[in-house]
Amino acid sequence: MTRPSSRKPFPLARWLAGAACAALLVALGREALYLAVEHGAFQPSRLGPLTPEDFGVPSQQSTFDSGDRTLHASFVRAAERDAPALLVYHGDDESLSDWARAQALLYRAGISSFVFDYSGYGASSGHPTVRHLEEDGRQAYQRFLAATAEAPRRYVLGYSLGTGVLLGLIDTLRPAPAGVVIAAGFSSARAAAVATGIVPPWLAPLLPNPWDNEARVHELGLPLLLVHSRSDEVIPFAQAERLARAATGPHRLLALDGLVHNAAIEADEAANFWSPIAASLRSGALAVAPPAHDARPPAGTPARRG
Repeated sequence: MTRPSSRKPFPLARWLAGAACAALLVALGREALYLAVEHGAFQPSRLGPLTPEDFGVPSQQSTFDSGDRTLHASFVRAAERDAPALLVYHGDDESLSDWARAQALLYRAGISSFVFDYSGYGASSGHPTVRHLEEDGRQAYQRFLAATAEAPRRYVLGYSLGTGVLLGLIDTLRPAPAGVVIAAGFSSARAAAVATGIVPPWLAPLLPNPWDNEARVHELGLPLLLVHSRSDEVIPFAQAERLARAATGPHRLLALDGLVHNAAIEADEAANFWSPIAASLRSGALAVAPPAHDARPPAGTPARRG
């Protein structure tokens, strides 16, 4: 019978075993923290009554599948057959009805637009998670391609929350879009969580970082237009500057003055927000400022019918 050894475990082995246990506990803690933050990070907005028709513009309202979920979309085709087209990945606490005015403005600026609601947003089924939103974004792009087969150029725009969704899947979009617009965007999911008060600054490093926009922009080779208001009260302008510094491909930072975070969908600010963007989309050169004469504001939007 072999006599059991009385030697103590090698100190390094004990340390590694302890470190492995600690790492497992930290990993489990990070995952639990991430799931808790993810659950509270999304604020789905229910679908309101407005459609582009309320602003005098015809639209096609449709649904499409994303996994086991059904998503709702709104497509407005510009009057000109050779108009550029824009797919919008909208922000948090928004739905198709919030973007009806913007779609009308884009129509009058000669741009087709496709907007969809993520899982759990508007009338779309399911619930929002990082994985679901990126799946939704890929499916929406395929529907966008099918709806805009005649468009000479197709662009994608991420707005606020949508900047993370879009940049998180941009490498999977085939064929690649002609350019990317990042509006009211954040430098990273961690930075956005701090800026919006979801987590305190000291807790942010403990969180996984599913949407690292700064890293994604650094790798992006497509023409990039960054749009941000210096007066943004939700995501500081400094985060747009970080993205601009990180960009290595053709890019331009369009700094707006005096507009709020949700200017794209606000009645009294939307025209000023969209005017320079529409000019860039029409010019076909996002990373180059369009001629001054082409930076005209979209035609006025009539009041909503009662």
